[in-house]
Amino acid sequence: MKDELKFYSRNRSRLNKTYNNEYILIHGCRVVGHFKSPKEAYKAVCKNFPNKDVLIQECGQKQFQPCVYNPMVAL
Repeated sequence: MKDELKFYSRNRSRLNKTYNNEYILIHGCRVVGHFKSPKEAYKAVCKNFPNKDVLIQECGQKQFQPCVYNPMVAL
């Protein structure tokens, strides 16, 4: 999860402009999806990254509030 958080932190301004009011999925050091709702984002993570750590981040916020998907916690 360290890489995902670092990637978002370094690219926050650009990502917030590009994906304003959307939820992005970050896996490794890249955006792997973007969605209109957190529910859609979570479903995509469960389907496409069932055993991986993925950062779900709402873009366009003034404050950084990550939503981390961890398959071991989600059970």
